[in-house]
Amino acid sequence: MIKLKHLIMLTLATFALAACASEATPEVTDIPLEGEEVVVPTSTPLILPDPVVDNCLECHTDKDKLVALATEEEDHESESEGVG
Repeated sequence: MIKLKHLIMLTLATFALAACASEATPEVTDIPLEGEEVVVPTSTPLILPDPVVDNCLECHTDKDKLVALATEEEDHESESEGVG
Protein backbone atom coordinates (compact mmCIF):
# COMPACT_ATOMS: atom_id res chain seq x y z
CA MET A 1 0.00 0.00 0.00
CA ILE A 2 2.85 2.37 0.82
CA LYS A 3 4.49 1.66 -2.55
CA LEU A 4 1.26 2.58 -4.31
CA LYS A 5 1.09 5.91 -2.43
CA HIS A 6 4.69 6.66 -3.33
CA LEU A 7 3.99 5.83 -6.97
CA ILE A 8 0.93 8.11 -7.04
CA MET A 9 2.87 10.96 -5.35
CA LEU A 10 5.75 10.55 -7.78
CA THR A 11 3.38 10.60 -10.75
CA LEU A 12 1.61 13.74 -9.48
CA ALA A 13 4.93 15.46 -8.84
CA THR A 14 6.06 14.61 -12.37
CA PHE A 15 2.88 16.05 -13.87
CA ALA A 16 3.19 19.21 -11.73
CA LEU A 17 6.80 19.79 -12.79
CA ALA A 18 5.95 19.12 -16.43
CA ALA A 19 3.13 21.69 -16.26
CA CYS A 20 5.51 24.33 -14.88
CA ALA A 21 8.05 23.83 -17.63
CA SER A 22 8.13 26.56 -20.24
CA GLU A 23 7.20 25.67 -23.77
CA ALA A 24 10.04 26.22 -26.17
CA THR A 25 8.24 27.29 -29.29
CA PRO A 26 10.51 28.86 -31.88
CA GLU A 27 9.56 32.34 -32.99
CA VAL A 28 9.06 32.75 -36.69
CA THR A 29 10.93 35.91 -37.63
CA ASP A 30 12.44 34.79 -40.92
CA ILE A 31 9.31 35.41 -42.97
CA PRO A 32 10.22 37.81 -45.77
CA LEU A 33 8.15 40.96 -45.91
CA GLU A 34 6.54 42.21 -49.05
CA GLY A 35 9.16 43.62 -51.41
CA GLU A 36 12.00 42.01 -49.47
CA GLU A 37 14.38 39.78 -51.42
CA VAL A 38 14.55 36.12 -50.45
CA VAL A 39 18.09 34.78 -50.09
CA VAL A 40 18.44 31.03 -50.41
CA PRO A 41 21.61 29.73 -48.75
CA THR A 42 23.77 27.60 -51.00
CA SER A 43 25.74 24.72 -49.63
CA THR A 44 29.51 24.78 -49.82
CA PRO A 45 31.18 21.82 -51.53
CA LEU A 46 32.47 19.13 -49.21
CA ILE A 47 36.25 19.22 -48.97
CA LEU A 48 37.63 15.71 -48.84
CA PRO A 49 41.03 15.03 -47.27
CA ASP A 50 43.83 13.81 -49.48
CA PRO A 51 43.92 10.02 -49.68
CA VAL A 52 46.65 8.35 -47.65
CA VAL A 53 49.29 6.87 -49.92
CA ASP A 54 50.56 3.49 -48.74
CA ASN A 55 53.45 2.19 -50.80
CA CYS A 56 54.26 -0.75 -48.52
CA LEU A 57 52.36 -3.34 -50.54
CA GLU A 58 53.86 -2.10 -53.80
CA CYS A 59 57.40 -2.26 -52.45
CA HIS A 60 57.12 -5.57 -50.58
CA THR A 61 55.56 -7.44 -53.50
CA ASP A 62 58.17 -6.33 -56.07
CA LYS A 63 60.49 -9.36 -56.24
CA ASP A 64 63.25 -7.62 -58.23
CA LYS A 65 63.39 -4.73 -55.76
CA LEU A 66 63.48 -7.14 -52.81
CA VAL A 67 66.39 -9.07 -54.30
CA ALA A 68 68.27 -5.84 -55.07
CA LEU A 69 67.82 -4.47 -51.56
CA ALA A 70 68.44 -7.76 -49.74
CA THR A 71 71.48 -7.96 -47.45
CA GLU A 72 73.09 -10.99 -45.88
CA GLU A 73 72.46 -11.65 -42.22
CA GLU A 74 75.34 -10.72 -39.97
CA ASP A 75 76.68 -13.41 -37.68
CA HIS A 76 76.26 -12.27 -34.11
CA GLU A 77 78.22 -13.75 -31.27
CA SER A 78 76.03 -15.43 -28.76
CA GLU A 79 75.81 -13.66 -25.43
CA SER A 80 77.28 -16.58 -23.50
CA GLU A 81 80.64 -16.43 -25.33
CA GLY A 82 83.51 -14.12 -24.62
CA VAL A 83 85.24 -12.67 -21.59
CA GLY A 84 83.23 -12.18 -18.47
